Amino acid sequence: MNAKNSPILPYNIANVGENDAEINLYGEVVETRPVDWWTGQPVEGSFIAVDEFLQDLEALSSKENITVHINSVGGSLYGGIAIYNRLKALPAKITTVNDGLAASAGSIIFQAGDVRRVNTGSNVMIHGAMGFLYGYYQVKDLKAAQKQLEAGNKAAINIYTQATGRDSAAIQALVEQETWLTGEEAVAQGFADEVVGEVSGVSMSLSPDKKFITVNGISLPTFGMSNIPKRIPISNRVLPQQGYGMGNDNTGGTNMEITNMEELRTAYPELVAQIEAAAQTAGAAAERARIQSIEAIQGAVADKALVEAAKYGETPSTAEQLAFQAMQQQAALGANMLGSLTRDAQASGAAAVAAAPNAGTEPTAQEQAKAQEEAAVAMIVGSRAKKEAK
Repeated sequence: MNAKNSPILPYNIANVGENDAEINLYGEVVETRPVDWWTGQPVEGSFIAVDEFLQDLEALSSKENITVHINSVGGSLYGGIAIYNRLKALPAKITTVNDGLAASAGSIIFQAGDVRRVNTGSNVMIHGAMGFLYGYYQVKDLKAAQKQLEAGNKAAINIYTQATGRDSAAIQALVEQETWLTGEEAVAQGFADEVVGEVSGVSMSLSPDKKFITVNGISLPTFGMSNIPKRIPISNRVLPQQGYGMGNDNTGGTNMEITNMEELRTAYPELVAQIEAAAQTAGAAAERARIQSIEAIQGAVADKALVEAAKYGETPSTAEQLAFQAMQQQAALGANMLGSLTRDAQASGAAAVAAAPNAGTEPTAQEQAKAQEEAAVAMIVGSRAKKEAK
């Protein structure tokens, strides 16, 4: 990269003069660029691939001054050590600048500077070597892994001891407890030479799940970090999963206890807006379905006011509820009609009409029908006479 204003990449090398060069190391340190196991394609993410970087670094072997800007969560310990050793071996004067975060292997690379500058709002983090185990292991396998981690710790402690001029036992204590240092603290403890810039020049936040840390717009995984300071705020923005880092729980940031909708809206406005939009869409679809179901049966309901109340009344009803209400209404009307007929029959005097004697023989069907007809006529005539008398 030869343009001074080239875009910031996981690593970006620019010639800024005949004898000067500038390097940006913004990303996660890996020994080789990771690829997807299934497709064989490179995994998306901000990866500083050591094998690629060291090859490109050879082009700067004739430079007199090299400035290395660092914004990294680290990654591969031995990858960081390899970059550190190569920078130290160059004949140029190396100036390292912590633009935001120099953590883990990134803090080792930072120590390669003949002059180490740190922004006031930047952080330096050092911790012990870590490894990921998966599967079944015998004691000898675990002992071999332990020896490898111990060797990594010794290498890192030696680099920090040489860079700070402090006792190795004191450095080991800082490494074992995972130590985070602000810009001024890094200078005070020998991990940097001078503070530059202002606090406002660095922006840093954690994702809500604390699996990613965003520094100056660059989002990187926090795997391996267990003691993130609470001074680093938690962002409301949900970050997409990227890279292959394994996120972990940690103690960084300040958790908010949310007890009502307004607090939830304040903490996660974008998430609440998404939920509300989804709820409105689902509610509109449900309302359309309700009205359509009512319209499918409204022709069978005689009381149109009942239909309108079901659709748009203060207490809207479903089609099933409307059908039940209509049935109840019809049952009430039927009961009233039956009561009226009974009262009319009693008032007609039809009950006093006796059947004609049949000399001890059962009436024929024709005789029964005629008798019933006569009784009905008598009931109707009696009912009319009563009404006319009124």
